[in-house]
Amino acid sequence: MADPVLQAIQGAIVSICVSDPATGAILGRLKLQPSVDIRTALKVDRDVVLYSPEHVKSLTMAELKKALANSVEK
Repeated sequence: MADPVLQAIQGAIVSICVSDPATGAILGRLKLQPSVDIRTALKVDRDVVLYSPEHVKSLTMAELKKALANSVEK
């Protein structure tokens, strides 16, 4: 059975690809990895998006998309 949190993150990335292809391309190259050690919903560490399943569950899709986009902005 597929992880619903992972599916939500992947869906948000696909949505970002449509609205902002450059950011979506960056996100699409990163690996997704759950982590219980981070205190935020998402954190990019090199080529990995670390995510807290519990924090991600509490976000709306709009909040998740914003957090993903902000995680790769420089």
